[in-house]
Amino acid sequence: MKKFVLVANSTIDETAAYYAEHDIKCASLSFTIDGQTIKEDFGATLPFHDFFEKLRAGSTSQTSQAQVGDYLSIFRDACAAGLDVVYLGFSSGLSGSYQAGCMAAQEIGKDFPERKIRCVDTLSAAGGEGVLVDLAWRIRDEGKTADECADEIEALKMHVLHLVTVDDLNHLWRGGRVSRTSAVLGTLVGIKPVIFLDNNGTLQVCHKIRGRRQSLEFLGDELLRQLDAREQLLRAEGRDAEAQALRGQIVRISHGDCEPDAQYLADYLHAHGLPNVAIRMIDTVIGSHTGPGVIALFGIGSERRAF
Repeated sequence: MKKFVLVANSTIDETAAYYAEHDIKCASLSFTIDGQTIKEDFGATLPFHDFFEKLRAGSTSQTSQAQVGDYLSIFRDACAAGLDVVYLGFSSGLSGSYQAGCMAAQEIGKDFPERKIRCVDTLSAAGGEGVLVDLAWRIRDEGKTADECADEIEALKMHVLHLVTVDDLNHLWRGGRVSRTSAVLGTLVGIKPVIFLDNNGTLQVCHKIRGRRQSLEFLGDELLRQLDAREQLLRAEGRDAEAQALRGQIVRISHGDCEPDAQYLADYLHAHGLPNVAIRMIDTVIGSHTGPGVIALFGIGSERRAF
């Protein structure tokens, strides 16, 4: 019997069917494009391809955090049913959604003091969040408690790697990540910035690679280096079973309407000994800031770092 309700945001690069299949409650973020505000609904209102086509045509998209009222409704329903709650929040370094969830948890806690509502700041985004949510529903289905689940996620989250490259520097310029001059010059000479999510859950540009395929292989090589480092650490600690399972993990690739590039990276990883790669379209909130052509690679490795 499940002992808690699992809650996540809409930013994990998954489908509505995934949330339904694994009984995950969703607190959605919103975006506004061409004067229309849409609560993220996994492409139902505005298909992902159409969204990215709008960005390619020059439209801009503004994003909004999940609302306190949405969390209040989800948390209250769970507690009224006699269940605890684990909420895995979109990185506080990128959104106020996690803080909104904490506010709701405090409010609901007054009415249900006997219930636990564990809010975890994943310091993760997109497929990186998805890695943690995948683990969380498995922990829940094993019959573990909310505290056990939240503690396991807290222990793992800083090992979830977010390795990103973008195809269009202008979106990073609009978001303040690179200067206008860098965006113009970089585009002219085919520079592809490489970005990682740091320990504060914020995006940092760490490299600039010339050439699209070179940037994709650069991401793959860093993940492989990180897997080697974590495997060595686990074996040194006598955790051989975990070390052996590391290369069998489901590695995630999310893309901004550029599936051939995602498949190229997947094939590269397959050729280097990683058999399980899942490809997804990146969600509209993250896509609003990165633009079309983004490729993001996620997996469990050693540590988040500039590389």
